[in-house]
Amino acid sequence: MRDASLIALAAGGTGGHMFPAEALAQELKRRGRRVLLVTDARGLRYAAQFPADERIEISAASPSVGGPVAKAMAAFSLAGGLVTALREFRRRGVAAAAGFGGYPSLPAMQAAALLKIPYCVHEQNAVLGRANRLMAGGAAFTAHAFAQLDRAPAKARRIEVGNPVRDAVAAFKDAPYEPPHDGPVRLLIFGGSQGARLFSEAPPRAVAALPDGLRRRLAVVHQAREAETGAVRAAYEAAGVSAEVAPFFGDLPARMAKAHLVVARAGASTVTELSTIGRPSILVPLAIAMDDHQTGNARALADAGAALVIPEKTFTEYSLKDALASLLADPARLAAMAQAARGRVRSDAAAALADLVEALLAGKSLKDAA
Repeated sequence: MRDASLIALAAGGTGGHMFPAEALAQELKRRGRRVLLVTDARGLRYAAQFPADERIEISAASPSVGGPVAKAMAAFSLAGGLVTALREFRRRGVAAAAGFGGYPSLPAMQAAALLKIPYCVHEQNAVLGRANRLMAGGAAFTAHAFAQLDRAPAKARRIEVGNPVRDAVAAFKDAPYEPPHDGPVRLLIFGGSQGARLFSEAPPRAVAALPDGLRRRLAVVHQAREAETGAVRAAYEAAGVSAEVAPFFGDLPARMAKAHLVVARAGASTVTELSTIGRPSILVPLAIAMDDHQTGNARALADAGAALVIPEKTFTEYSLKDALASLLADPARLAAMAQAARGRVRSDAAAALADLVEALLAGKSLKDAA
């Protein structure tokens, strides 16, 4: 028997997948719904604030990485995840499900399909990810963040909703931007979980090469891989730059709101948060990202004049130094970029997606809910 209030949310093991799922969970909880989180061990590391009533840890792995042995092991892991999801969905009486991509979401959505539980998928990026692509054809709808969604199956029903943002981000929606004039210049740098070494090496060197007057005004917040924090901190000290360096900042949205300029990857959550808060940025799309989706994400801000994009292959201390020097010496341009960033990605996504999920749950017309 199904529990009419229980909705399963499944997401892969990165913040890019987990944070939008968390935002939807917060909205569903406000509406009196119960939430079941389905993810793997990696995803649980991002779930400290996830408002789930229950949690299921499943096994999952990417079948697209490695040789034949690795692929076989991944298939075995995904099969185990499917068995777990089938058992737990039956036992708990899940009434509806939403998948946010990443391979841990695949077994959960497959279980929903096999059990004839209505389900949907949400794609955070401008290119439909592989796990979502496999399930989109049978989903009630495919919600997506950006106006353009590439690689979606022809029969997928697409509905643009934007990217749900967590309450911690929404709290700074349209926070006033005060461009730097005579005081400190606050620079925020974070490079995501992949390719972080590049972000540990180029930025400190670029900052050290800036003109003395500008360099000494800088107040840098730099999120770096744990093994590299000591070296990054030492590099800033040698350059005479005030810097706070750590492997993780739990209050990153607040730090983004305080920043005059952000240097970051172009993950969907990052792009959405920059748009929600309204901050100028230098974006470096991850070169190995599946289907180069981060370049598509970055385009949403770059086309509006809200961001500079530096391809990873040309992201060096020299290219970054030139970009920093140009932008930080022009407060009016920074202010214009901040204004241009606002609203480039829909800010009502959590509510819009919750409306669709509740319509799915009730068997109502999605046209009326969208």
